[in-house]
Amino acid sequence: MSTNFIQNAPRHTQPQSRLNQDTPVLEKSGGAHNQGSFGSFSFGGNSLNSTVFGNTVVLQLIIQLIQLLLSQLSQLPGGNEQGGNETNETPEQAPENYSIDGQGNNKQNTGLGSTGQNYERVLESDTTRGIGGSTEVNLSSAREISNAVSAQTESTENRKGLSDMFWLWGQFLDHDITLSGESHGDTANIAVPQGDPWFDPFNTGTAEMGFTRSETVVGDDGQNQQVNHITSFIDGSNIYGSDQETSDRLRDFSGGKLTVNESGMMPKNDDGHYMSGDVRANENAGLTSMHTLWVREHNRVADELVQENPALSDEEIYQDARRIVTAEMQAVTYNEFLPLLLGDDTLSEYDGYDAEVNPNISSSFATAAYRFGHSMISPTLLRLDEGGEEIAEGNLELRDAFFQPESVTEAGIDPILRGASSQTAQAVDNQVIDDLRNFLFGPPGAGGLDLVSLNIQRGRDHELPGYNDAREQMGLSRVESFDDPIWQDGVGAKLAQVYDSPDDVDLWVAGLAEKHVGDSMVGETSTQIMKEQFENLRDGDRLFYQNQFSGQELADLNNLSLSDIIQRNTDVQNIQDNVMVASNIHQSVVV
Repeated sequence: MSTNFIQNAPRHTQPQSRLNQDTPVLEKSGGAHNQGSFGSFSFGGNSLNSTVFGNTVVLQLIIQLIQLLLSQLSQLPGGNEQGGNETNETPEQAPENYSIDGQGNNKQNTGLGSTGQNYERVLESDTTRGIGGSTEVNLSSAREISNAVSAQTESTENRKGLSDMFWLWGQFLDHDITLSGESHGDTANIAVPQGDPWFDPFNTGTAEMGFTRSETVVGDDGQNQQVNHITSFIDGSNIYGSDQETSDRLRDFSGGKLTVNESGMMPKNDDGHYMSGDVRANENAGLTSMHTLWVREHNRVADELVQENPALSDEEIYQDARRIVTAEMQAVTYNEFLPLLLGDDTLSEYDGYDAEVNPNISSSFATAAYRFGHSMISPTLLRLDEGGEEIAEGNLELRDAFFQPESVTEAGIDPILRGASSQTAQAVDNQVIDDLRNFLFGPPGAGGLDLVSLNIQRGRDHELPGYNDAREQMGLSRVESFDDPIWQDGVGAKLAQVYDSPDDVDLWVAGLAEKHVGDSMVGETSTQIMKEQFENLRDGDRLFYQNQFSGQELADLNNLSLSDIIQRNTDVQNIQDNVMVASNIHQSVVV
């Protein structure tokens, strides 16, 4: 695909004059008009080069000339038979775009997919597994399970050779479609096993890990339901925001652009953190780099739109660029990311928009299945130069890169994007690196947390069903023992240390413990949950790019890759076509 994506932008043109090649014209030959011809008019055998004209013939000619001129004038812009300023043409309508809060996408149920929607209960809630429930109180603590099942003893690369860019895109996408709010003061702290080397080093037996429960509302069924605070559509809300205040704060209001500094970096708030459409943009240096990349892509498209039609207003440019960038994000997700995640043929063929499909995010997707990427992350974020060598500022240790915007500022986004494209991500399994399992957001005792424990506790907070109940509701067979071949090698024995039976296994834990099915990067249960969710996000979105673009525009979008976006907006050029499959260029550098 061309690096200039302007051909995919909506064309804004003035109505063309009707006086064109289809208009009857006077054909001349030696100063005399051709016989019997005045455009498409015929004169009944009378010749225009006759030496004698009868009064009747002259009168007929004059009348026909007047009629012709009136006909042409009535079709000019601003002209009509009454001589007014109106045109017979219907004014060109601007292409429809997503509302900033997702409202109005579904014309029958305008709130579907918008901010503030409850997470869908595709799987029935199990209140007994909720915090304090009769089943939950008898389960092992989340930290105990983390220590038994997820402590990483060795690094294993994923079986497809996918790069860090793969999980990085997954996280960036997640922050476009899911965000749970925290409750105020409602905690469910996680019990730490006595003598835990990281969280109870003094062997007190009373240590806890902090955990704040998700905000809930009472649903139509009278049960507490968690709330998604951003739009569920893949609509670039992580770039543009999900509310008008955030959207306005990010805009330059000149040339349709988003605000950046002279280095093309996003603006910072009073705390020194980069501002973007999603509050989590500073979680790690890779994520901040991805946000920056797509802000630049918006501004690049805006510049192309201005160049094509300088008469466009700031608002027209902004909305057109936003529409194009959103389509690009959807294309990368469905054509590049999901085939690698779930396999080429897992999703059904797209058959157009279906107003009966609910695009809201399901709790089982957001709280369990889609958190697979946590196991793929490595402890080091590579920062490479164009030759594949580590830059002078060095690589980044993940534990030192949480909410540290200076780790991006000091050398820019290019080295981070090169590194993410080069390094092979870890396997999708139950093992999670210490940087996430013991040092998340800081060292133990100084704000550090365990992401595995948080994931398990969040599933209980959201009252997700146990593993076998979930499978049964999905039409899958129950798993009766930890010796079943469904488990990855050696994992069943670890699960048996902390769970009485497969019925008890938390859904997130089980999803990572299953052997991968077919060409999917996850097991049978998680594959089915994610397949259904991504089909719903596509089929239940009236503005999905394949339903809005056609012809060459659609072909260009379908040929787009994340590599194209990187090369357009950075100085990174020595990069593979599919950046989600690792190049390992850093391993080929001769030292």
